[in-house]
Amino acid sequence: MWRLVSNPTRLADGTTRPGTNTLGYAFFDFNGDHMCFLSMNPDRPKWKSERPTAEEGLSATRGFGAYCAIIEIHAKEGFMVRHYDINQTPNAVGRETKRWFTFQGPDRMSLRVDPSELNPPAVETIFIWERVGK
Repeated sequence: MWRLVSNPTRLADGTTRPGTNTLGYAFFDFNGDHMCFLSMNPDRPKWKSERPTAEEGLSATRGFGAYCAIIEIHAKEGFMVRHYDINQTPNAVGRETKRWFTFQGPDRMSLRVDPSELNPPAVETIFIWERVGK
């Protein structure tokens, strides 16, 4: 299991902005061919009651990310391909995405979004992870 440390995005003008879903975990199975991911914006507004208004419900989904995927690790090339089985975005189920990985020791990993998946003005997005437990 890995805990999200940060996910900065570099923009075309050279500035960097942090991601909004700053709390996240990624889980990989023992064989390394399945993973799940959960993230959220810890600053999402709280609901006024247990039954949210339509706007409160929408704000909750905007600040939450989740998926499970079959993954292919291409170790020599330094990337993985994720095939989504479950995704909070219905249109993403069945799609593939690519993440370029690097390790900074055994307990720190960076996943860089493939440039083909970025939307302008973003030119680079990286997810930095730390291993949880041993």
